[in-house]
Amino acid sequence: MSLIFTAFQLRTQELFICDDYNIYTFSKILPNYNFVYPTSLCDDKVYFSIAENFTNLFTESGSQYQSRPLYVFIPFVINNILSNFSLFQEISFIYELSYLLTQFIISVFTLNTLINILKKYYIIKNFDIFSISLIYFMNPVQQFVMFTTSNGTLSFTMLVLSIYFLEKYLNNKNIIIVCFLIGILFLANRSFVVSLIVFLIMRLFTKKINIKNLLEVFVGFITFWIPIYIYRLIIRLNGYEVADTNVIDYGQFIWVSKYFNSGIGFWASKFVLSKDNFDLRLKTNWDSKDEWYCQSIPENFICYFEDIRLSSIYLFIPVFLIIFSILFSKQINSSLRKNFLITSFVTMFFWSFIGWFPPLRFGLYSYGNVLMILLILYFSSFDNLYIKLSYTLTLLFGLLNISHWNNPQLIEITYLDNIGFIFLVLNFYLFVQNFRKKNNEKA
Repeated sequence: MSLIFTAFQLRTQELFICDDYNIYTFSKILPNYNFVYPTSLCDDKVYFSIAENFTNLFTESGSQYQSRPLYVFIPFVINNILSNFSLFQEISFIYELSYLLTQFIISVFTLNTLINILKKYYIIKNFDIFSISLIYFMNPVQQFVMFTTSNGTLSFTMLVLSIYFLEKYLNNKNIIIVCFLIGILFLANRSFVVSLIVFLIMRLFTKKINIKNLLEVFVGFITFWIPIYIYRLIIRLNGYEVADTNVIDYGQFIWVSKYFNSGIGFWASKFVLSKDNFDLRLKTNWDSKDEWYCQSIPENFICYFEDIRLSSIYLFIPVFLIIFSILFSKQINSSLRKNFLITSFVTMFFWSFIGWFPPLRFGLYSYGNVLMILLILYFSSFDNLYIKLSYTLTLLFGLLNISHWNNPQLIEITYLDNIGFIFLVLNFYLFVQNFRKKNNEKA
């Protein structure tokens, strides 16, 4: 985190669209110490008001983030704790600090979970933990979301927890608790519905498909919605209106239900969606040519694959490292690989239906995160210290302070990138040498 923060200070690049920088002074460390800090002109005012007073989430001014109460509750708690100390009462960036600490907590939890998964299959030493953490923070999603109020960091957490649930609970006798827990996580970030889909699919296909197992999956699906409906009920009982900006204003995902005019798809939509949202299913004025809408089949897949293509260009150094890893290193553990692949496929399939594609963002939240996890999985499987070291340094110099995905100029080559290219070539050389050595040993 300190590397990313320092990079912001040394190379304050333009962030585009709604994002900019604020300049703050903090004299508690050094006299008149000034620093820049990212800010969102579109979102921060609302997020900060919720951190000050949680009930603002249910008013008209804050209702656009009503779908993520579990996420915004954490900075609210942190802000109230910090406000009790005179040191923090005097600073002007207490809300930013509250969200930064929230992001840090999420990151520590995510990394701890991921490392525990890896320890099941590989020997993970202190150097490995350091390198895995570095790779995690070099992910552009983490770099640019870490110092903001967005809950986008949870898109990576969702992937990790989806794999964790498969590793830990897939063969449990009772899956109700897991499905209920995923329902709670949905209240932090809606992409956690992927965790449910992955878990139930794998549960069903690891057993015989019969009435008993189909009923178990159905009960698990219903259980997932219990905390969500309890939350909505609490909102109504307290005299507030249930709001859903992503659905009402952008038509995210809901546009798919227009294809279900009868049958199980129709009734599933009726069950999952609120009455107001269900009535919106045939709305067509989201299909504006002035925005990033792709809300028809197969147009949504075309837009999403274009996002993947651009994300591959944007993340060309990680892509090359993965290609080298596939060609010249040993395979990832088969069980771990299976869980990773099914989670990755469902994740990308899910995001292809969002129907609203601002530049690269959701491509990086899905495909980009998948690449970063794959990098970590391959890194953990290496048994050559020099390859691990060059691998880590390639990603450090190739991704640190990468241009923001909103930048119309997708790739900006800096001196850091040039160093990254050198380590990339070195990494290729080490891969080839190690591959030849192992083949000679077999011969």
